[in-house]
Amino acid sequence: MKQNKFTEQEFREFVNKFDWIFAKTYAETAPHEYIVLKKVGIEYKNDFVKVANFIRENGFKAYYYSRVGFYYIMDKYYYWTMDEDVNDTDLINRAKKDDYELINNRWKWKGRKA
Repeated sequence: MKQNKFTEQEFREFVNKFDWIFAKTYAETAPHEYIVLKKVGIEYKNDFVKVANFIRENGFKAYYYSRVGFYYIMDKYYYWTMDEDVNDTDLINRAKKDDYELINNRWKWKGRKA
């Protein structure tokens, strides 16, 4: 089965379609939001995979602590997924660009106390 790919406009429409959930567990260390497949509906499974592929193909690799991941910056957010196999993607994350900075290819939260 051939998978269609998202354009940036389709990616934008997809990520703006949902109410994102603030990750309360990480509020003090890595504030971000997420959408999860089981909340938005299994009918979006193929779109979650397309988003993961889009981020990998159009984004860039960077570190957050010791974890390397693929990130895509669009508008006021950067987006990422965490599954090794894009077909397993059931969670998409995003964080506000203004809350983080990329130094030596590593994301750093600006709110962290030194």
